[in-house]
Amino acid sequence: MRGLLFGFLIVVALVFGASYASVIISAMILPISATAIEHDGRATNIEISQNLPRPEWVPVLPNASVVQAARVMPAQAPSGFHSLDLATRASLDEVKRFYTEQLTASGFTVTDLGIAPLNPATARMLGMDGTISAKRAATDDFIYVQIRTPDGLIPSRMLQIRWAKISEYPQHAAAVQGTD
Repeated sequence: MRGLLFGFLIVVALVFGASYASVIISAMILPISATAIEHDGRATNIEISQNLPRPEWVPVLPNASVVQAARVMPAQAPSGFHSLDLATRASLDEVKRFYTEQLTASGFTVTDLGIAPLNPATARMLGMDGTISAKRAATDDFIYVQIRTPDGLIPSRMLQIRWAKISEYPQHAAAVQGTD
């Protein structure tokens, strides 16, 4: 049985792309929840599922499939760190246009980072096609949309969306706020 499942996943990955094979794997193993104990004794709650709630300003590209969503809730960042991974057949331009329009309409300042800080050879090796960064200082929100390169005979790509509160993400707050 495992051999058949493995073979099926290989065929799905080759034909439809690894992102769609990931949708199947996630449906089989999720949801997962765990609690991690920090060095100071505080608890960090972790949830991974295909059906976690998200703010209305986190748009999902039409016709995309949810691979997984995650929420990490450490004590020092009560709003948490969130992610949403999507599988889509949309082109790079379609993805950029959709997220730029949707986030701008929600009051975000959007920046197309391209493949920065990677050079083209490294981006190609890592499967990175582009990144959109957006911040909304009025609500202390930021969001990144990483756009992966397509794969599969019927090309698809993974979108990796991450969001949090600017003030709760100190190691990146200066860059997100534009005050290096």
